Amino acid sequence: MSRDDFVKVADTDEILPSQMKEVEVDGQSILIANVNGKYYAIGSICTHEGGPLADGTIHNYEVECPWHGSKFDIRTGEVTSLPATEPEPSYEIKVESNQILVKKQGSRKTPEIELTLLEKIKSEGTDVMSFKFSKKQGEQKKWGEDSQNIKEILDYKAGQFAFFDIGEVYNDSKGPIRHFTISSSPTEDFIMLSTRIRDSPYKQRLASLEKGAKVKVRGPQGEFVIHEDYSKTAIFVSGGIGVTPFRSMIKYATDMQLPLKIIMFDSNKNKESVLFKKEFDEWTSQNKNISIIYNLTEEKNPQEQQSSPMDIWKGEYGRIDKAMILRYVDSSTLKDSLFYICGPPNMLKAMKSLIQEELKIPEEKIKVEEFTGY
Repeated sequence: MSRDDFVKVADTDEILPSQMKEVEVDGQSILIANVNGKYYAIGSICTHEGGPLADGTIHNYEVECPWHGSKFDIRTGEVTSLPATEPEPSYEIKVESNQILVKKQGSRKTPEIELTLLEKIKSEGTDVMSFKFSKKQGEQKKWGEDSQNIKEILDYKAGQFAFFDIGEVYNDSKGPIRHFTISSSPTEDFIMLSTRIRDSPYKQRLASLEKGAKVKVRGPQGEFVIHEDYSKTAIFVSGGIGVTPFRSMIKYATDMQLPLKIIMFDSNKNKESVLFKKEFDEWTSQNKNISIIYNLTEEKNPQEQQSSPMDIWKGEYGRIDKAMILRYVDSSTLKDSLFYICGPPNMLKAMKSLIQEELKIPEEKIKVEEFTGY
């Protein structure tokens, strides 16, 4: 087999025994792992809900996803522990001298869509930025094939995510591509992602994009979407930037006039960090089926010090607990609801424990989506 069939992805001293690294080959995110001095390669995005396997742990030949605990055999990509059910693709790998090489996969059917940046929006008082892209495709490519000129829209469900390749990202330990929840609704005339801007090369490059910049998008993926039995209430629990899929879902439910009752508990540190509040308040005024309870975790009730009734915070204070939820959800509704939790790992763990152990909601009625904040 020709060496031209392989591409160098790393040097051996970059991935020591029991370590992993995410790389990109022909637009595919691949996890390279060193087990007892031998190298293996499988897909790096968890097939369950898109978790970053490179941020997980490896023990013997098992890689565990940091989001929901799915495990995969690094040698074959097969699932060894639920909740994932689909295997990861595995890649042929070889080592020459101190170079780790991965075999190119050639033609693949995953489409790559080119979108144009329309607008950047800074959320004042936070480190969050939103990026609106054209909904029309400039080009659709298939790996290993010539471009085709196609004018269509990106077809996705409210709550799904996609992979964004913004180009010119160098020396980022997480690789040059990120996946983000699509925070816009399929009913809107743009594609939007919203994220915290960190110091990573990827995030800094993203923040520097100018209007008219072209980005490549693959997807969508993910099962964190609204259930189809509208007789069951949807209870959303969000923490910080974890509100992004709920923006998509609430806008979609409002535009489509879904007969679905939605109750959202939106937790943030302070008033300044509450995201999309103006839009949410507008949509709740249009949609009688939606209720949103905002709560602040790092501010105390200062009502006695308010100089004007207009300044009074009408939401809750403190962390979400059983008593807070029961103030807004009666017992009959609670028993016939599905819970959706999205936020950082610690918040997600605490909320899932609260809902299962204190509210006695079975695990099959709880959906989770974790934001690691990279």
